[in-house]
Amino acid sequence: MSPIIPPKVTPAAQGYGRELSNLAKMYMEESKYSGENNNFDFKLTVFHNICSRADVSEEAKARAFPTMLYGLALNYYYSNIVNSTQITTLNNICHLIQAYFEGAEYKRGILARWNGITLKMVMDKNEGKSMEECLQLFIKDLRHLQHGLDMEL
Repeated sequence: MSPIIPPKVTPAAQGYGRELSNLAKMYMEESKYSGENNNFDFKLTVFHNICSRADVSEEAKARAFPTMLYGLALNYYYSNIVNSTQITTLNNICHLIQAYFEGAEYKRGILARWNGITLKMVMDKNEGKSMEECLQLFIKDLRHLQHGLDMEL
């Protein structure tokens, strides 16, 4: 008698529990999007990278999406998106989150902060630090703000 070979189970047939669990374990809070003082596009790039490392398929990314959220953004997701039958794709979810948290006022605020920040301001705020440490903080602030600037500037 020949051995019985069980059918191969695909991730779609068994769900994505293992991949989603791995994704959650790999995520650190500073990599998540809160809707406050961080940039959605940058955090979405981080999300795609971590999904790739956790073997989360494209089909499972919409289910995995809340993993990248915390704070106000997670609250908005569960209050306004999760129960909607019309919002089913990752692109739709991303568009709604970004439109809610990063409208014209957000972009104006980022530009104003970009134009207003100076090395002297950073040095005044960090009196006990050396010039080199202040320069590193200044560069870090500029990089953080750069993610929120309009690409056409």
